Amino acid sequence: MICCRECLELLNDYIDGTLDGGVRDSLEEHFKDCPPCISFLNTYKSTTEVASKTLSEIEIPEVVQVKLREFVTRTLKKKEGS
Repeated sequence: MICCRECLELLNDYIDGTLDGGVRDSLEEHFKDCPPCISFLNTYKSTTEVASKTLSEIEIPEVVQVKLREFVTRTLKKKEGS
């Protein structure tokens, strides 16, 4: 049985449809018995949809793009060094 913490870690793959069938089934079983996780799933879906729509409708200024790339690169390097 999947716990709430595992559920949260699997949400992105669940929404993308990339989970193994057994894991997906366990996750869906968890959702049946856990209203807080279903609520979080719905909020997560809504947030990602709004973010995707917004990002496709506006142009991000070059300076923001550069800063974002620098941040992601630094974060990834820190994780690799851990």
